[in-house]
Amino acid sequence: MKKIYLLVLSVLIFQLTNGQNPVSKLNNGGALLVRLQTNQHLIQYHLDKLELDQAKLIEKNQKIKNQKIIENFQENWSLCPIYFFYSNDINEIQNNNFKKVFKNKPSIILNDVEKSQLKDNFLFAYFGDYPGYLNFDALVLINQNLEPLKKPIPRYVRTYKGLWIFERKINKTIRRLQKKIEFYASRIK
Repeated sequence: MKKIYLLVLSVLIFQLTNGQNPVSKLNNGGALLVRLQTNQHLIQYHLDKLELDQAKLIEKNQKIKNQKIIENFQENWSLCPIYFFYSNDINEIQNNNFKKVFKNKPSIILNDVEKSQLKDNFLFAYFGDYPGYLNFDALVLINQNLEPLKKPIPRYVRTYKGLWIFERKINKTIRRLQKKIEFYASRIK
């Protein structure tokens, strides 16, 4: 019985000291990579139907939305470095290829030092549907394998999109996620 107890205790201690806590990545030189939507499928659909005006309108609206997300993250996020990428580049980034990751404009790419610091040391964030049984719009935090984080780690902040009275603005959603992460990090120290 003592051997089993010691084995379980040693495994728990090992997990606490060496276990990979995703939030510790953000606090220890890691970064948050924010996925921006491209709506490429929808744009391609309208282009195939020769609806050029509709395709241009969708592309323009998506660029405006992405720019708002970038600006709000730049203004409201201070926990760790934040970088951005487009949704169609996610497979490359999962494989630690950061050529298409950028700072606040697609023309400002990361330097070699920043790229080397990112290797397996980042989390993804995106605005969209939370993956799970209930579909609701949120700012979602996921790991490098595109899996939701486990409880009790902060995993999302609801935007209440579509509930006009309760709907959160982008800046409040970002600040709320940062506060949740900071609170969680203070509890595990």
